[in-house]
Amino acid sequence: MKRRLMIIIAMILLATTKPNNALAVQNEVLEDAVLSILFPSINAQLYKMFGPGGKYNCAAITNLKKKYNGTYVFGATIQLVAYKPDQPPPYTLVKFNFSNDDGEWSIKSVTKESIQTKTTSLCRPPV
Repeated sequence: MKRRLMIIIAMILLATTKPNNALAVQNEVLEDAVLSILFPSINAQLYKMFGPGGKYNCAAITNLKKKYNGTYVFGATIQLVAYKPDQPPPYTLVKFNFSNDDGEWSIKSVTKESIQTKTTSLCRPPV
């Protein structure tokens, strides 16, 4: 009797458990895919802003919106922390606003601000 009860409880737990970890990993993979599409433009813009040798970390999509229903036109905001090698803080938080209104992703605006941070190693690495 105890064994049957344990099997029933285990089956109920398995049936009601959601695969949250799998969904989180899938979202991270999708975010990485979008970032990989936008990185050539980001790298070119960072080179213009900071020159050669600039590095960045903590790239993340902070906003992604569909502009028009029934289309594949989006607006996206990507932020990252930019710095030079061996540079002490403050680092620079750079925000890129992208759009694909004309079919190709392009940077619409860039903002940057100084931030006091001690490390950039706390960011999520690519999956």
